[in-house]
Amino acid sequence: MRTKTWVGIAALVMCGIGFTARAADDKDTSSLVGQKAPEFTLKTTDDKDAKLSDQKGKVVVVDMWATWCPPCRKSLPHVQELSANKELAGKGLVVWAVNAQEDKDTVAKFVKENKYTFTVPMDSDGKTGTAYLVSGIPTTVIVGRDGTIKSVFIGFGPKSAEQIDKAVADALKEEAPK
Repeated sequence: MRTKTWVGIAALVMCGIGFTARAADDKDTSSLVGQKAPEFTLKTTDDKDAKLSDQKGKVVVVDMWATWCPPCRKSLPHVQELSANKELAGKGLVVWAVNAQEDKDTVAKFVKENKYTFTVPMDSDGKTGTAYLVSGIPTTVIVGRDGTIKSVFIGFGPKSAEQIDKAVADALKEEAPK
């Protein structure tokens, strides 16, 4: 029993202090709000390309997570709700649950067991997390239609779903660039 407790505490600590390396100047993802979102192209669990720049004119939720992270597991049902919302998709919402450095088989099994249908790009080498200055997971980034980062949420607490929904709604109100 003690081993399980320590493993759980270790997982929470890793989620809280970060899974990927922090930038030397100690900034985190929140410091990117208002800036152009770093470009990435990642392979999904079904071997398709997920390229951020291909989504120009859409609002993209980029949720960075891992199967072993308890707060991530808590946030993923909300990510699924956003992804499955056809009304939001019709307004231009795209949802990507970017997995942080796990192997494809582990992630695919987890997604299937939980009946998640969202797209899962694989950040296998951690470069995307590093580009986004991810210091803890889950980290949810709202990229606007113009390709700039509109909002960032680090962690997942009691009001997180409501705050993310508001940020998505606000981003969807903005006009697409011409």
